[in-house]
Amino acid sequence: MDEIENRHFQKGDIMKKIKSKAMWAGIFLFVWSIPVLAAAGQPDNYTATLVMEGMSMPIGKMGAKMRSENPMMQGLVSLHLMDSQKLIMMSSANKTYMEQPLEPQQAPSLDDPRVVVEKKEIGAETIDGHPCVKYDSVFYMKDNPSEKYKAVLWEAKDLGGLVVRNETTLPPGKAGKGGQKIVTELKNVKLGAAKASMFEVPKDYRQVNNMMEMMGGMEKMKEMFKQQQVKPKPQ
Repeated sequence: MDEIENRHFQKGDIMKKIKSKAMWAGIFLFVWSIPVLAAAGQPDNYTATLVMEGMSMPIGKMGAKMRSENPMMQGLVSLHLMDSQKLIMMSSANKTYMEQPLEPQQAPSLDDPRVVVEKKEIGAETIDGHPCVKYDSVFYMKDNPSEKYKAVLWEAKDLGGLVVRNETTLPPGKAGKGGQKIVTELKNVKLGAAKASMFEVPKDYRQVNNMMEMMGGMEKMKEMFKQQQVKPKPQ
């Protein structure tokens, strides 16, 4: 009986770790998508490295499609397909994938008439070698004006207005305590580098029903977390 309970505990502990790491990747993408609301007309095809909280995430954007590689779960790739309102997660290590519908809050869009954007130019700075126009912005939903997102944005003039630095203050109830500031930067930006194949599931991948199965089962997940614990933290 003790062995069975221990197995249940281990499985529950592993699932908590999976959800935690997936949640942080979701926060990366959520904050990355914020400039889409406040900066219409940005380049819609590029690859880059998204840097946040000392972690780096390779990303790509092509029209209404976004791709990210989870920095905390080796081989996990997420595809946010806004046009079909679908989220696809893939494991390159196990050649597996799963699909689920995108939640409405995961796909903000300027086309949504409920979105109100207020934006004001406040200066000019150079970020990572890019001459930028600096903006103060606030945006919210018409039907929920009390839930305001405040962001300072740096739009790179040499990258077609792409936001290369974003300091967003979250409203209460969003990814932690209200008033929390999250800072992201885009580095190694390559305009026009995203290809259609980056947003497709390879033909030899097998579809599965849940995250645990996609990552190869509990034993593989335990081994992956052990390997991560012995890796040196990024400077």
